[in-house]
Amino acid sequence: MHLIPIHRSFGAFLVLLFSAILLSTWNHGTTTHLAKRQPLAENTDPSPLDASSATIAAKLLGVHDDQFNLSDTHLSHVINKRARTLTFNTAVCTGRKLYYQVIQDALDGSRAPGKEYGEDGIKNGWTREPLTRLIPIGFEEAFKAIGKNVFPDIGERIPTFEETSGVNLIQDKAFINSAGKKQDAIPLKDNHLAHYECYYIPKWHAIISSDSRSPKFMLQDLKLKPAALEKRVPPLNRQSDVMWTVWKTVTPNPNDLRYIGRDLIVNDDTRGIMNDIFARGPTRKPLTWPGVSFDIETEEGQALLGTPNGLATAYIMADRARDLGKRKISVRIWASETDPPNQGYRMLWDMAPPASGPQPPDLPPSLPALPSFAPMSMTKREMVRAATPVITSAVKPLHT
Repeated sequence: MHLIPIHRSFGAFLVLLFSAILLSTWNHGTTTHLAKRQPLAENTDPSPLDASSATIAAKLLGVHDDQFNLSDTHLSHVINKRARTLTFNTAVCTGRKLYYQVIQDALDGSRAPGKEYGEDGIKNGWTREPLTRLIPIGFEEAFKAIGKNVFPDIGERIPTFEETSGVNLIQDKAFINSAGKKQDAIPLKDNHLAHYECYYIPKWHAIISSDSRSPKFMLQDLKLKPAALEKRVPPLNRQSDVMWTVWKTVTPNPNDLRYIGRDLIVNDDTRGIMNDIFARGPTRKPLTWPGVSFDIETEEGQALLGTPNGLATAYIMADRARDLGKRKISVRIWASETDPPNQGYRMLWDMAPPASGPQPPDLPPSLPALPSFAPMSMTKREMVRAATPVITSAVKPLHT
């Protein structure tokens, strides 16, 4: 009988064992990946999450019912990281709740209107500086289209310097906080002060946000608890409140606000969602103007509302619902070929008033509709968990 040397048989055994481990690991990874891409089962309920689901989610996550809400502060725990952590499905869930619960509750009166801060709110800790330039170049085509198609009396042109109120609101002074105590100005971070830089163009019914570093973002390294953080920032600190407050100082008709734009988006989560959408287009790459637009009833529209750069628009619509009334909401996204790498992403929200009689054409027609996303297989519990704010002590607010 021919005997195999012991060292050869042992070596063959090691090779077989190693191959089996590799195969098992590969199969496990492949199975996990494919499982995440399975479409939603036909009997899955895609409807907005109801109050009972919110209660279940609260119990699952160990939080109280009164903590289950979608405030800017709580949402920042979920989707406000500097490296992308926001999935398309989580963004859809968040945007769906913002639209169907927060905004709709405001429209039917079951949600209290937002606080009005006025000039006193601006003076409490903020310095108002004018921007000595025209609107961002990346929005010129959008404003030409709005002037030509939506407001024909304006014509196909961009706003003049006189028609534009560029404002940079800088948090550089001591202020009286929400507890009535004097508080020092928020310190520099990366050689920047907390600020909101926006262009207010009443004739075009538009606000364009070009750069922002929120007070809470500037303090995120301190890892303050929410209650302590609120006392460390001025009462006027959310971008939605800042934009609405300044808007009311530049126009006698603030309820005419229709367009909210975001220029040079750098937030990784927002850009990631935009890339997910662009990847389903004809070129699989970012699209230049006119880009592509989506109604708020679509998954893509809800996903964009659920991004960090969609929150301010959502809360203007919710907090000012009694002023703005019911609107037909859509969003357009595009990118620029001429901007520095990673800075050419833009978003324009359109809050169109209800139609009454013949209406002028809207912005240029979108590119062909993109295929609808096939959501990953998610149970009701997973959907609730994805859309529920995680209550922690580390607040990481928005930097756009």
